[in-house]
Amino acid sequence: MAGPVRFPNMMTPYSSPMGMAGVSPERRLSANTEVEGVSAGEANESAHGVHRPFSDYLAAQIHQVNDVNKEADTAVANMVTGRSGNLHETMLALDKADVSFRMLTKVRNKMVEAYHEVMRMSI
Repeated sequence: MAGPVRFPNMMTPYSSPMGMAGVSPERRLSANTEVEGVSAGEANESAHGVHRPFSDYLAAQIHQVNDVNKEADTAVANMVTGRSGNLHETMLALDKADVSFRMLTKVRNKMVEAYHEVMRMSI
């Protein structure tokens, strides 16, 4: 039986008497991401979208949901006119559009709820 796999330059829980508890969060992140070839700074920026405002992200998601709904409408139109005979793909497109729209609605409701809660806070 082979021994444990060792990764060079990677901190393991057994490499110090304190384990990972004595290691800063930045070092833990860099230890995990350097194995994949990404530096800690790049992973932090890309994972959290530091350079992209939330409003831009939200607008992109709304456009994506709209595109999915348009694809579903096209699939239904093709099915009705006889250009497509694949009922399964049409139903999958409709379900995908339904799920994405319901998710967008839930996100909107959570945002409105958070806004109302912030407005109720006393200063």
